[in-house]
Amino acid sequence: MTDSSNLTQLRSHFSSAHWPRMNAISSSEHRCVIDLFIAADMHWLQGHFPEQPVVAGVVQTHWAGELAKYLFATSDECIRIDNLKFQQVMLPGQSLQLTLDYSGGATTAVKFRYSHEETLFSEGKLVFNTPAAGSDL
Repeated sequence: MTDSSNLTQLRSHFSSAHWPRMNAISSSEHRCVIDLFIAADMHWLQGHFPEQPVVAGVVQTHWAGELAKYLFATSDECIRIDNLKFQQVMLPGQSLQLTLDYSGGATTAVKFRYSHEETLFSEGKLVFNTPAAGSDL
């Protein structure tokens, strides 16, 4: 599947005020880089905080997890989050990249990183439940 068709599918599947605008995607077998834009009218910015809206860390983690599950067909069950770090606040009007790196094996994990040029907003590693052999997952 081409990056253009991946982007069309992402936009279709994640197309509400709960998601950042997805402007571009670059993908390979184990990595996806998505160009995002944080619109000022996003649902998650309402009331968080009235003086200066920011994208909460839990929302950033949710986006990374849902996109990882969709793009890499991981288990639906995230069992833990490792090495979670929040470095800079995400503000309305910002453009940034979400990088997702998939690794399989004994455990399935996806490292995520929100950044723009040299600025790191947040990063962490989502560890998913690995389906048992013979499972339908």
